[in-house]
Amino acid sequence: MNQFLEYRYSRRAGRLAITALCVLGLLACAQSSRDVPIEVPPPPNLVDAPEAADRAATLASLRVIVQFNQPVAFREPAFVHILEQQAQARMRYLTAVSGDTHVYSMELPADQDATPALARLSALPNVTRVELDQRVRSK
Repeated sequence: MNQFLEYRYSRRAGRLAITALCVLGLLACAQSSRDVPIEVPPPPNLVDAPEAADRAATLASLRVIVQFNQPVAFREPAFVHILEQQAQARMRYLTAVSGDTHVYSMELPADQDATPALARLSALPNVTRVELDQRVRSK
């Protein structure tokens, strides 16, 4: 019985010692991290914020209704990128009007006519019709 108690107490003391060492190690790590100066660079979109603000002020955002003649991945980034390349303007998917008709936002310089960009979009083989949404202008 005496050996059993000695074994039990020595095992408990060993666990206590290991736990104490772990806690001390964590405390040492936590204290040493406070001494390191933190220099975080600004987010990339804030580095060129003045230029972006100037560009945004000169862009007009138009809502464009596009009707497709076959099923397409109308909201997938890769497909929207194809539309951007064709229109030569920044585009973003907004909403669906029906199964084959969708609304996109197209950003053009404020002084640029949208007609050439719409003509380029309508030249795509899977596009039936492209028109400006005359009722609403997106922001």
